[in-house]
Amino acid sequence: MNRMLADLFDISSDGDENRHLPVARQPRQSDGPRGQARSRGPGYGAPGRLTGVYVISVAARLVDMHPQTLRKYDKEGLVKPQRSQGSRRLYSDSDVERLRVIRRLADELGLNLNGVSLVLDLVRSLTDIVSLLESSPEVSDTKAARVAADELRQILSYVGAD
Repeated sequence: MNRMLADLFDISSDGDENRHLPVARQPRQSDGPRGQARSRGPGYGAPGRLTGVYVISVAARLVDMHPQTLRKYDKEGLVKPQRSQGSRRLYSDSDVERLRVIRRLADELGLNLNGVSLVLDLVRSLTDIVSLLESSPEVSDTKAARVAADELRQILSYVGAD
C-alpha cells in the first residue's frame, strides 16, 4: 500500500528534479517499438524512477487521447513532460499514469481543467498526510491514525489515484 501511495505522489507531483533537463538523445534504430526508449541498464535515469520515454503520439495512444489534448494539458500545466534538445515532448511512465488520472477526473467525473488541477493538488496533499500518518512514530501506532489513513486511501481511490 505504501508503494501505491509513493507512486501516486510521483504521479501527482508537479516537480521532478530532472523533469525539464534537456535530454541529449536522438531516436535511434535500436529504440523499442513506437518510440519507447530501451533501458540502458543500471545508472541510467534517477534511481528508483521509471525510465520509459514516449513521444507524444505513443503517449496519446497509451491513454486513449488525441495528441492535441496532451498538448493542451501541457500548456495548462497539468502534466509536464520532459523535452528533448529539439523541444519534442517526451512522456515518462509516471506522466502516462498522471494522464490516466486526469482523463478519469475529466471524462468520468466531469471536472473541468481547473477542477482537475485542484483535485491533483488535493491528491498530493492527501498522499502526504497518509504518508505522515503511517510513518510518524508519534501517531502511526494509534487506531485513529490507521482509520484516518484508510479513509484517505478510499478518497484517493475514488478519484482513480490508487
